[in-house]
Amino acid sequence: MINFWNKVTKYKEARYAAGMNFDLEEIEPFLNHLSNSILDSGLTQEEINMILSEISEIDKMNEDNEIKEFGTFDVIYKGKPSKIRVQAEIHIEDGDKELVLYMYSTKKLVDVIEKEMLKVEEQREF
Repeated sequence: MINFWNKVTKYKEARYAAGMNFDLEEIEPFLNHLSNSILDSGLTQEEINMILSEISEIDKMNEDNEIKEFGTFDVIYKGKPSKIRVQAEIHIEDGDKELVLYMYSTKKLVDVIEKEMLKVEEQREF
């Protein structure tokens, strides 16, 4: 019974996703902002550093739409434990690589992450 519940919970947690193209230098500030301003308890600096070190390996990825999984992380949002699964998808066009960062979680948390991603996009326009 426990395994079944974990599978159901895992499915619910990863059902929704927010994603956006990021320049590599934007990822760390975005993850820190989420962890320190939006979440009650977010990604640790060690977890963020691990994601960043694995992102640096993107130059080795040469296949369009290749996906890099960073892991599932325990966070607390509005006093409730939750999980965020983080992955990146590489898009290659004319030799240029583009990184799309995806964050999977519950609908409420994904909605908030998506709003924060839109803020980053709006700041780019200035």
